[in-house]
Amino acid sequence: MRSWGTAVLAVLGILFVLITGCAKGTPIWGGGGAQTSVTVTFIGGTPLAVATQIGTSPFTLMTPGNQVTFPVAPGNTKYAIAYVCPPVSASGITSETVIQATTQDTSAFTASCLGPPSTGTATGSVTSAIFGTATIKIIGNQGIGGSVTGGSGSFSVSMPTGTNDVAAVAFDSSNNVQGVKLVRSQTVPGAILPGSSIIISSPADATTTADLTVNNVPPGFVNPPEASVEFITANGTSLLLTNNSVAGTNPQPYHALPTTAIVSSDFYLYESNTSNTVTNQSVGITTTTTSGGGAFSLTLPTPWTFAGPAPAKFPTFTFIYPGFVGLTAVAEQGSIHWATSATTSNQITVLATANFQGIATTIAIPDLTSLAGFLTPAATGTTINWVADIFGGTNQEFTFVPNPPPNSSVQFVQNRGTFMQP
Repeated sequence: MRSWGTAVLAVLGILFVLITGCAKGTPIWGGGGAQTSVTVTFIGGTPLAVATQIGTSPFTLMTPGNQVTFPVAPGNTKYAIAYVCPPVSASGITSETVIQATTQDTSAFTASCLGPPSTGTATGSVTSAIFGTATIKIIGNQGIGGSVTGGSGSFSVSMPTGTNDVAAVAFDSSNNVQGVKLVRSQTVPGAILPGSSIIISSPADATTTADLTVNNVPPGFVNPPEASVEFITANGTSLLLTNNSVAGTNPQPYHALPTTAIVSSDFYLYESNTSNTVTNQSVGITTTTTSGGGAFSLTLPTPWTFAGPAPAKFPTFTFIYPGFVGLTAVAEQGSIHWATSATTSNQITVLATANFQGIATTIAIPDLTSLAGFLTPAATGTTINWVADIFGGTNQEFTFVPNPPPNSSVQFVQNRGTFMQP
């Protein structure tokens, strides 16, 4: 099941990166106006190489850093940023990403280089007064933490350094969430509630059961679909409230927090996706809301059919899909992925927003091999895995990941396959 700290779906069991592309918008070239600066902040790691493009000018290298700012001159609104992230130790993937957007979309966003955060040690003790507690998990930002066996005990767990909303979550022997106690704005490394134990009381901290219903599951797709519910605090602590050890059902039960534990900046994240394993198609939707916690429903989008790009070192993807017409933010993405050894691989992804594309219906993987630090194509005869996505929602998907905003939604339709490198 995907969470926003991980990929949405796996590509061949390794990685699936959901990045946006475009729908059909209006041409955005114009004259005059003031210069705009675009700022991209990288989290999770510093890119190995960065290049930017204004309008149709060539890409030019920039000095890599945790934040990159570049000007968009008057008369232009289109820009692109390309960056190469360091290999991810867990998967061995080196990724090159190209984001094509306009100043109408955004002039500041966060991008992830997928590396793990810096962590420190959080210490303390916890007790659950809820009958039947088998395990207590201690969770900080990004869902990182540890656990205590039984209904009470001391803990010493790793969490991201800095300010964490620490959650003590009681689970029964079937791995259902029984209760949650939130201790907000704790500093890591350090003691959580110095001198005091975290108490998960009953019934004040007990959860209640609600249902997530998924509608419009396409014929031939896995049904019931995968579905999950998370609770996310303002500081980025994420709690999974559905039980992944239980076979999927529709509706999918989840365990909502008591209203007294919630502040206005917290929100629920509801998500579902499903695939057709014969046609290699997928669909999905994610919605966040500050008014969640009760019965909730999601409606999956209608599938999109695409046979795939013609084999090429820098293939071109075609996007024709009427399903997201009228949505605020629509985008398209093409991605290729190939093994470079038994344990390593490369991935190149290009995305474009509707405003960037105008009336265009294609996206090509750009050739950036002349720029130092960017990836070279796979050798002839290599198996290339391709993924094509279209996204639609209230927010552009590249601003949705890795930190989803509250009260927003994004849907996707996907096709995937392989070809032999010519």
